[in-house]
Amino acid sequence: MNEREHDETSEPEPVGRDSAEGPAGVQDEQPVRPQLTPAQSRRLSQPMVGILLSVLVTVGAVAVLMLMNPSPDPEPFTPDEDVDEAAGPVADVAGYAPLVPQVPDDWTANYARWKGGEEVPHWEVGYTTSETAFVGFAQTDAANPTWVAQEVDQAPEAGTITREGMELTIRRDEDADREHFVLDAEENDVDGTTVIISGDAGDAEFDAALRAILDGLGESPAADGSPSAP
Repeated sequence: MNEREHDETSEPEPVGRDSAEGPAGVQDEQPVRPQLTPAQSRRLSQPMVGILLSVLVTVGAVAVLMLMNPSPDPEPFTPDEDVDEAAGPVADVAGYAPLVPQVPDDWTANYARWKGGEEVPHWEVGYTTSETAFVGFAQTDAANPTWVAQEVDQAPEAGTITREGMELTIRRDEDADREHFVLDAEENDVDGTTVIISGDAGDAEFDAALRAILDGLGESPAADGSPSAP
C-alpha cells in the first residue's frame, strides 16, 4: 500500500468535547450573564419592599382592631324577662287576669308578651327550666278550635289528666319532642280562660309547671308587679 492510499483510508481524528473549537472551527459560545448596575438592582428590589410594607401595615391594622374590640363574654347571655312587670299593663286590656305563675326560682323567662294584634289575642310566657328544657303557656278568653290546633302544632289528643281539680286534655305527636296540655274554658272554673301549656321538659318539671300555672289562675298583678288575689 502506497502512502496515498494510506492517507485516503485513515479516519479523521475525533474532536474532543473539551476542544475550544466546534466541528467547523466555530468557537463554543458561553452564556452571557447580565451585569446589573447598582441603580438597576435598587429598582428591582423596590416592589418586594413595597409588598413587605403592605403586609406589615395590614397586620398592624388587624392588631389594632382586635385590641379595640374586647373579647366576647364567655358566659352566654340568658334572657330573664320580668313576667310580673310585663303582666301589669296586660291586665288593663286583656279582660282577664294574665297568669303570673310562681315557678321555681332557678327558672328564667325567655319571653312574656301580649299578642293583641292577632285574630285570637292572648298572653304568653315561656321559661327555660333548671334542666335547660322549655315550658311555656298561652292564655286567652277568645279561644277557638283553629287557634288551639295551631298552638298544639296539630298534635292529636292522647288522653286527659286532672290537676288542681281541673281536667286537662293531653295533645301529643309521637314524632315531635313537645307535649301539650289544654285547659278548656269549660273546664276552667276559676276565670273561664283557655290555657295551653307546652314544652319538652321532663315529667317532674312539667308537673311543677302545671301546678304553678293552675295555682296562678285568677290572680291579677298588683301595682308593684307582684300577683295578688282579685
